[in-house]
Amino acid sequence: MIADVDALAGNEDLSADLAVVGAGPAGIVTALEVASRGFDVLLVESGHKAFDPEIQHLAEAAEWDQQLHSPMSMAVRRQLGGTSVIWGGKCVPLDPVDFDRRSFLGASAWPVSYGELLPYFQRACNWLVCGRAVFETTCMRHLPAALVPGLSDGEARASTLERWSLPTNFGRAYRQELNRSTGVRVITGLTCTEVSCRPGEQSVHHLECRSLDGKRVGIRARAYVIAAGGLESTRLLLASRGPYGVPLGDHSGHLGSRYMSHVEGVIANVRFFTDPRRTVFGYERDIDGTYVRRRLTVTQEAQHKLELPNIAAWLANPELADPRHRNAVLSFVYLTLRSPIGRLVSPDAQRLSLTGEDVPGSPYGGAEKGPTREHLKNIALGSTSAAHFAASFGMKRFLARGRRVPGFFVYSPQNLYPLQYHGEQAPNPRSRVALTSLRDALGMPKLRIDIQFLQQDVDGVIRTHQLWDDYLRRRGCGRLEYASEDPAATVRSRIGGAFHQLGTTRMAELPENGVVDKNLAVHGVRNLFVASSSVFVTSGQANPTFTIVVLALRLADRLQSVLREL
Repeated sequence: MIADVDALAGNEDLSADLAVVGAGPAGIVTALEVASRGFDVLLVESGHKAFDPEIQHLAEAAEWDQQLHSPMSMAVRRQLGGTSVIWGGKCVPLDPVDFDRRSFLGASAWPVSYGELLPYFQRACNWLVCGRAVFETTCMRHLPAALVPGLSDGEARASTLERWSLPTNFGRAYRQELNRSTGVRVITGLTCTEVSCRPGEQSVHHLECRSLDGKRVGIRARAYVIAAGGLESTRLLLASRGPYGVPLGDHSGHLGSRYMSHVEGVIANVRFFTDPRRTVFGYERDIDGTYVRRRLTVTQEAQHKLELPNIAAWLANPELADPRHRNAVLSFVYLTLRSPIGRLVSPDAQRLSLTGEDVPGSPYGGAEKGPTREHLKNIALGSTSAAHFAASFGMKRFLARGRRVPGFFVYSPQNLYPLQYHGEQAPNPRSRVALTSLRDALGMPKLRIDIQFLQQDVDGVIRTHQLWDDYLRRRGCGRLEYASEDPAATVRSRIGGAFHQLGTTRMAELPENGVVDKNLAVHGVRNLFVASSSVFVTSGQANPTFTIVVLALRLADRLQSVLREL
């Protein structure tokens, strides 16, 4: 059942077997999975079913570097469904190499292995509605064998895949199931402001929650799961006192530390020497209709041998904002996104990035914007192709029942494509978040975000591109053509963004090395768990949503026995 906080009298106490804070993918999956095993679950969501700008503003930090970090109000969503409401739908697992100890990155090994998470992949795909748990073209005989003719795998690979959800807005996709569930009670418009522990007791006593109109609600449960997102989960722990007087989970000084995101951008074009008509440049369909897309990656062995971070790349579109692309479709999309309807067809961060605004982490770093008349000229010269695209893409994206095409890519007769990369940021103890003296409308301290990238992050991008260039040349398939004579400067100018918030409640086998253990329990607090990208030990090349759902499923299985023991 879903109820808004308005239905509560206020200043009351509620109880359940399990309390979950945050109704994003992790929270919804955990709640429904645990309830299906016969337990009562109370799921608390700060936002409502519909977007509320006043509640959304609660997520804004007090301080952040606007060149390196996007506003939190743009990067996350306080609403039923969490950030999946503005999620593009990309589903990619972490790789085996991500779980290795890599001293050259300053990265500890995860306390869980890739093999321990692998059995949850198909269940995660089912929740994310992204088809089979198959992420290799080598397992899909109905698709062309190679990205371009003759490009076989070696130390680099062109056979790995990302899969795409419907996209799945969890708030919309699972609203009926939440409403029908007899085991889950959802309260929207209610923000958890403190996880309360009694002095000396190694367990959570209750949750303190508030609404914007002043209502207070206490929640008692046998176990508690914090699933409030990468930074909000950390903020809640920092604002709560543990059994021994320090912030909850900060027993060894790691809470808020090693804040990571991803490095992303375009520093080179790839020019293929093969038949351009046989280049797989866009989305493909799996046998069940799921959209998939190919990626360039580097093998686990090569990453260790060459001491490289884990980075992936894919073929992209030219900069929409620059009319020198002379492409009617790109100009049509650019003007559409710049128009009043742009906000209706694309999330703010994506829309601003595609239209050349200076958004931190934009792949193109604030592209040069040409005069509108030049874009109109492109459309006039290619009016037929623009009209066909508008009708075809509009049907597949906005009017289709079931799966919607995630986006579009334009064919290049010259076989020349921007190569967009997405890779891991090395864990850095100096990159961190902390509380400030400024408070939000509910009285919670706001965050100071101090994300810091290393020269190592820049060097890793350059050296990975050099490997890809050598890989293409040795196979006689193509080469990279850099956008500037100083690629490192280009990487530095486009680094940042932090649309994925990782690492600030990191997993560790021992309490002196992290915040939560391998089962996501906060060290030293037997009934408190964190289900969030904040537990990631390394960031990898993958978007975090898929792994967040995997971890939530694993936690739900664990909670079945925990709740019976408590």
